[in-house]
Amino acid sequence: MVQLHRERARIEAAGATLQVIGNGAPMFMAGFRETTSYDGNLYTDPSLAVYRALELRRGWATILDPRAAKNAARALAGGFRQGRTQGDATQQGGVLVVATDGTIRFRHADRVAGDGPPVATVLAALTA
Repeated sequence: MVQLHRERARIEAAGATLQVIGNGAPMFMAGFRETTSYDGNLYTDPSLAVYRALELRRGWATILDPRAAKNAARALAGGFRQGRTQGDATQQGGVLVVATDGTIRFRHADRVAGDGPPVATVLAALTA
Protein backbone atom coordinates (compact mmCIF):
# COMPACT_ATOMS: atom_id res chain seq x y z
CA MET A 1 0.00 0.00 0.00
CA VAL A 2 2.82 2.38 0.83
CA GLN A 3 4.35 2.02 -2.64
CA LEU A 4 1.03 2.70 -4.34
CA HIS A 5 0.36 5.63 -2.02
CA ARG A 6 3.65 7.15 -3.15
CA GLU A 7 2.42 6.89 -6.76
CA ARG A 8 -0.99 8.38 -6.08
CA ALA A 9 -0.39 11.38 -8.36
CA ARG A 10 0.48 9.07 -11.27
CA ILE A 11 -2.55 6.90 -10.53
CA GLU A 12 -4.82 9.94 -10.58
CA ALA A 13 -3.13 11.29 -13.72
CA ALA A 14 -4.18 8.02 -15.40
CA GLY A 15 -7.79 8.82 -14.47
CA ALA A 16 -7.99 6.34 -11.60
CA THR A 17 -8.41 6.55 -7.84
CA LEU A 18 -6.71 4.56 -5.13
CA GLN A 19 -9.17 2.80 -2.80
CA VAL A 20 -7.74 1.18 0.34
CA ILE A 21 -9.69 -1.46 2.27
CA GLY A 22 -8.39 -2.59 5.65
CA ASN A 23 -9.87 -5.07 8.08
CA GLY A 24 -9.44 -3.36 11.44
CA ALA A 25 -12.21 -1.81 13.46
CA PRO A 26 -13.41 1.59 12.19
CA MET A 27 -11.89 3.28 15.25
CA PHE A 28 -8.42 2.34 13.96
CA MET A 29 -8.77 4.25 10.68
CA ALA A 30 -7.53 7.55 12.12
CA GLY A 31 -4.42 5.83 13.49
CA PHE A 32 -3.78 4.23 10.10
CA ARG A 33 -3.95 7.62 8.44
CA GLU A 34 -1.60 9.10 11.02
CA THR A 35 0.92 6.26 10.69
CA THR A 36 0.90 6.12 6.87
CA SER A 37 0.05 9.76 5.99
CA TYR A 38 -2.56 8.32 3.60
CA ASP A 39 -5.37 10.83 3.10
CA GLY A 40 -7.23 9.11 0.26
CA ASN A 41 -10.27 6.85 0.15
CA LEU A 42 -10.16 4.43 3.07
CA TYR A 43 -12.62 1.73 4.02
CA THR A 44 -12.62 -1.12 6.48
CA ASP A 45 -14.23 -4.55 6.49
CA PRO A 46 -13.72 -6.30 9.84
CA SER A 47 -16.04 -9.10 8.64
CA LEU A 48 -13.51 -9.95 5.88
CA ALA A 49 -16.38 -10.39 3.41
CA VAL A 50 -14.60 -8.35 0.72
CA TYR A 51 -11.43 -10.40 1.21
CA ARG A 52 -13.38 -13.66 0.84
CA ALA A 53 -15.22 -12.36 -2.23
CA LEU A 54 -11.88 -11.50 -3.83
CA GLU A 55 -10.45 -14.88 -2.76
CA LEU A 56 -7.53 -13.31 -0.93
CA ARG A 57 -5.37 -15.57 1.19
CA ARG A 58 -5.61 -15.86 4.94
CA GLY A 59 -3.86 -17.96 7.57
CA TRP A 60 -0.77 -18.32 9.73
CA ALA A 61 1.18 -19.93 6.89
CA THR A 62 1.09 -16.59 5.06
CA ILE A 63 2.95 -14.96 7.96
CA LEU A 64 5.28 -17.78 9.02
CA ASP A 65 6.49 -18.43 5.47
CA PRO A 66 10.23 -17.65 5.01
CA ARG A 67 9.32 -15.34 2.12
CA ALA A 68 7.37 -13.17 4.57
CA ALA A 69 10.49 -12.77 6.72
CA LYS A 70 12.48 -11.78 3.63
CA ASN A 71 9.80 -9.23 2.70
CA ALA A 72 9.86 -7.82 6.25
CA ALA A 73 13.64 -7.44 6.13
CA ARG A 74 13.39 -5.65 2.77
CA ALA A 75 10.74 -3.28 4.18
CA LEU A 76 12.86 -2.50 7.23
CA ALA A 77 15.87 -1.81 5.03
CA GLY A 78 13.68 0.58 3.02
CA GLY A 79 12.74 2.50 6.16
CA PHE A 80 9.24 1.09 6.67
CA ARG A 81 8.35 0.26 10.26
CA GLN A 82 5.30 -1.88 10.89
CA GLY A 83 2.98 -0.29 13.40
CA ARG A 84 0.74 -2.15 15.79
CA THR A 85 -1.49 -4.61 13.94
CA GLN A 86 -5.09 -3.46 14.14
CA GLY A 87 -7.16 -6.15 12.48
CA ASP A 88 -6.67 -9.71 11.33
CA ALA A 89 -2.91 -10.11 10.95
CA THR A 90 -3.35 -13.38 9.07
CA GLN A 91 -5.43 -11.78 6.30
CA GLN A 92 -3.36 -10.95 3.26
CA GLY A 93 -4.26 -8.21 0.84
CA GLY A 94 -4.14 -7.72 -2.84
CA VAL A 95 -4.39 -5.21 -5.64
CA LEU A 96 -7.12 -4.91 -8.22
CA VAL A 97 -7.29 -2.53 -11.14
CA VAL A 98 -10.94 -2.28 -12.12
CA ALA A 99 -12.12 -0.35 -15.18
CA THR A 100 -15.18 1.87 -14.98
CA ASP A 101 -17.19 -0.82 -16.80
CA GLY A 102 -16.32 -3.33 -14.05
CA THR A 103 -13.72 -5.22 -16.05
CA ILE A 104 -10.80 -6.39 -13.91
CA ARG A 105 -7.67 -5.27 -15.74
CA PHE A 106 -5.23 -6.60 -13.15
CA ARG A 107 -5.49 -8.80 -10.06
CA HIS A 108 -2.81 -9.70 -7.56
CA ALA A 109 -3.43 -11.72 -4.39
CA ASP A 110 -0.55 -11.58 -1.92
CA ARG A 111 0.79 -15.09 -1.33
CA VAL A 112 2.54 -14.11 1.90
CA ALA A 113 2.89 -10.97 4.02
CA GLY A 114 4.58 -8.16 2.11
CA ASP A 115 4.07 -9.75 -1.30
CA GLY A 116 2.74 -6.77 -3.22
CA PRO A 117 3.03 -6.54 -7.00
CA PRO A 118 5.55 -4.26 -8.69
CA VAL A 119 4.15 -0.74 -8.84
CA ALA A 120 5.14 -0.48 -12.51
CA THR A 121 2.87 -3.44 -13.29
CA VAL A 122 -0.07 -1.81 -11.53
CA LEU A 123 0.53 1.50 -13.30
CA ALA A 124 0.76 -0.26 -16.67
CA ALA A 125 -2.62 -1.89 -16.04
CA LEU A 126 -4.18 1.53 -15.58
CA THR A 127 -3.45 2.45 -19.16
CA ALA A 128 -4.04 -0.97 -20.74
